Amino acid sequence: MKRILFAIVVAMMAMPGIAQHHHAGGRGPQPRPGHHEPRHEARYVEPATNEQVAMVIQVLDNQSFDDKRLEIAKLSVVLAPFRVRDLAQMASRFSFEDRKKEFLIFAYPYCADPENYYDLIDLFSFRSDFDEMMRTVRSR
Repeated sequence: MKRILFAIVVAMMAMPGIAQHHHAGGRGPQPRPGHHEPRHEARYVEPATNEQVAMVIQVLDNQSFDDKRLEIAKLSVVLAPFRVRDLAQMASRFSFEDRKKEFLIFAYPYCADPENYYDLIDLFSFRSDFDEMMRTVRSR
C-alpha cells in the first residue's frame, strides 16, 4: 500500500501545475516594496489534469476495500485540486454511502470549483445523505 501511495505522490508531483504554485493573477493582497509577502497569500494551483484523474481512478479501481480507497482519494485531493466532476468519479468508486460522504466532506476545501458541489446530488441513493453532506461542508 505504501508503494502505491508513493507512486501516486511522485507521479502527481511530476505533472505540470502541481509542484509549482502560481500567484492568483492579481487577486489578493500584493506586498508593498520593502515588505514581506503576507503569510496567507492566496495561491492558485491548476486543477488536476485528465491524466491525473485517470491515474487516481485506476488506482481506486484496483483496491478491494473502501478504507484503502478512502486513504488514496484523500491523499490525491490534498496533492491537487480536483473539479466536482472528477470528485464524482472518485466518489462513485466507494461501495458504501458513508465512505462516499466522508470523502466528499473531506475533499470540499480542496475542490477547484466548490460552487458546483450541488451537482453531486445524483451520487447519493438518499437525499438525506446529500443534505447532511452539504450541511457539513457549509458549516466549516
